[in-house]
Amino acid sequence: MNHNEDIQTFLSDKTPFHETEALWADGTMPLRVRYFLADEQPPEQFVTSVRCLVLQNDSVLVLRNRKGNHILPGGRREESETFEQTLRREVAEETGWTVESVSRLGFIHLEHLKPKPLGYQFLYPHFFQIIYIAHASKYVPDLMCDDDYEEEATFVPISELDGLGISEAELGYVRFSKKGI
Repeated sequence: MNHNEDIQTFLSDKTPFHETEALWADGTMPLRVRYFLADEQPPEQFVTSVRCLVLQNDSVLVLRNRKGNHILPGGRREESETFEQTLRREVAEETGWTVESVSRLGFIHLEHLKPKPLGYQFLYPHFFQIIYIAHASKYVPDLMCDDDYEEEATFVPISELDGLGISEAELGYVRFSKKGI
């Protein structure tokens, strides 16, 4: 079975709750982005990063960077890390928060829509990001990276998330987390 068949087999019985297109690399790299709610993990060899919805009581951790607000801190896995180790490290580096009660919430499937650029070193044409949900445990500002992309991270009541410019897809994960899986 080839890579595309592996991915199609994995996705065959799953339906995204949201689908959109995005432009990466300063608008030069179009992607189809599909958001799923599932506790099943995508094939490990196609997972490039992890993200996490961080809750505290009835609030969600909202991050702000130069592009706006979002609620899924995370990033790329380093060699020899498990996905959960990556999640804990990335959330701490971006927000200063440690997390507990970590569980899988879903995944994002990303598919490049143009031919592979010359010299492109990342997975192509398909890759995944795993979405976790966790509860904030302890704030340790020394864990944050000074030069990181994120500018601010604060908890916002779920009832006040509308109007912050957070994507409909990310808000979908919040709605599902309130209902339970």
